[in-house]
Amino acid sequence: MTTNLSNRSEMKPVRLLVIAAIVSAWYTAGPSVFAQDAVTMPAVQKRIQVKVSAPAHVQAVSNAVLSAPTTGIVTGLRVTPGETLRAGQTIAHLSGPSVMSEKNRLAADLKTAQIRVSAAIQVAAIEQQKFDDQLSTRDAVARVRADLDAARQQLVAAQSAAQGYAGLTTITVSEPGTVTTVSAADGQYVSAGQALVTVSSSRDLHVVADFYGSDAALVTVGMKGAFLSERGDVPTYLVVKRTSWSVTTPGQLEVWLSPVEGGSLESGSVGTISLSASNNRQLAVPSTALVLDGGEWWVLVHDKTGNHRRRVAPGLADRGWTSVRNGLSAGELVVTQDAYLFFHRDFSTRYQQAD
Repeated sequence: MTTNLSNRSEMKPVRLLVIAAIVSAWYTAGPSVFAQDAVTMPAVQKRIQVKVSAPAHVQAVSNAVLSAPTTGIVTGLRVTPGETLRAGQTIAHLSGPSVMSEKNRLAADLKTAQIRVSAAIQVAAIEQQKFDDQLSTRDAVARVRADLDAARQQLVAAQSAAQGYAGLTTITVSEPGTVTTVSAADGQYVSAGQALVTVSSSRDLHVVADFYGSDAALVTVGMKGAFLSERGDVPTYLVVKRTSWSVTTPGQLEVWLSPVEGGSLESGSVGTISLSASNNRQLAVPSTALVLDGGEWWVLVHDKTGNHRRRVAPGLADRGWTSVRNGLSAGELVVTQDAYLFFHRDFSTRYQQAD
């Protein structure tokens, strides 16, 4: 019994040595085994196309604010937000004591100017008759004619002032558009320059959308897209005209698009804009070949000696393929299956346990 226990004790170191030898041999053969079993594909030239989309709305480049040209009480204001206005349409009038007082003053000035002209015409006629009868001089005729000219100029000025003020009391739309804001109410007393109605012009309309993050990085001027309104089923094709990064919201890109030739937009419409981002034929690899490690992208390049890490700069990705801007050459083989497993296979040799 004692002998058997002794033999078993002596065999334990031998077994441990055998196991260690097997593990060592497995690790030694590991790279070649992994390299031999790796599934690879070559980097090829490929065109990658990506679509990005975002909510969007239609608006004019600038809005027209209809203000009160003079002080008065608003009358006849009946428009509401969303209402479509035509060019030349009257939307309100200004009335009240101040308006009436100014109209009366201008009417009095006009009456005075008319009386002066009538009197100057009579004086000029009399002086001309006296001159014809050789009872006056040329200088006297010239003076009364100058007075007549001055009276007529005063009349023209009074007529213009009266007509101009009448125009000030009538609020009209200069160009077609859609009401976006009504800032006053019927019967309200307003001062000169106070905003009454804001109108979004139906001319020079654009689609405006906000893109964020990685989608925003893909949008450039000149890109083409399509806008689908919630109220329609036929898209309007557009092109990106302007982009600007938001100052208040980091990562937000405001994009302005205008219709291509023949396209039209409806002011105030909302919907979805879809843009197509693509590049020319570039070097690309299957997306499964990419490994993110330490904040950088890598691939495993495969050759006769095994797998080798290579830092790359990926670009657009589409349908399982990702373009590579640099780091690879055409035809180089990259590991496409279990890339993460192969990449981190020797993690234990690089791992340092904390104290």
